[in-house]
Amino acid sequence: MPLIENVPGATPVDDISGLIPTHITTHSELNEWEAANILKAAKKYLTVKRYAPISINWLKKVHKDMFDETWSWAGKLRQSNFNLGIDWHSLQEQMKMLVDDITHFAKMDNAPGIFEQSVRIHHRLVKIHPFINGNGRHARLVADIYLFSHGHKLPIWPDKALIQESDARKRYISALQAADKGNYNPLEVFTAELIGPG
Repeated sequence: MPLIENVPGATPVDDISGLIPTHITTHSELNEWEAANILKAAKKYLTVKRYAPISINWLKKVHKDMFDETWSWAGKLRQSNFNLGIDWHSLQEQMKMLVDDITHFAKMDNAPGIFEQSVRIHHRLVKIHPFINGNGRHARLVADIYLFSHGHKLPIWPDKALIQESDARKRYISALQAADKGNYNPLEVFTAELIGPG
């Protein structure tokens, strides 16, 4: 399958000029390579609790760690508009607002629970779409790191199902779209089901 054949609802992979491994010629090969890169990042962030105040630079660092062996632009904010996400000129402002909101959660008497906070962080990062690609996977890992740092159980994401056409992906996209309208319940239910009981 050529790289230019893209999954509906995903950022198109039309420009592969930043691709580091030169042997990749298909989308499935790219997915496998990225998955191995992301696994290294997940092990780094989800095995030992590390104190790292959430900042724009930290969010960029997580993305870089996820894709540094795959894309030369890993960890760099996009500088153009795509079919998804906010206008790129507003990225710094919106990322700062997100970081400020996360910091504010800790000071609120009536803040949502840690799980609900993680779902909102997840959704906001997807909506902002700060990077050229990998935004959904980045948002999910950041939300997982947030849960992990608070001692919460983590969802087991069906990653392959979420990066290709599937019923799970359709439900996930629908849940994100509901969150766009202020209804976080579908995304909370979807995520909670991946955590399971306990």
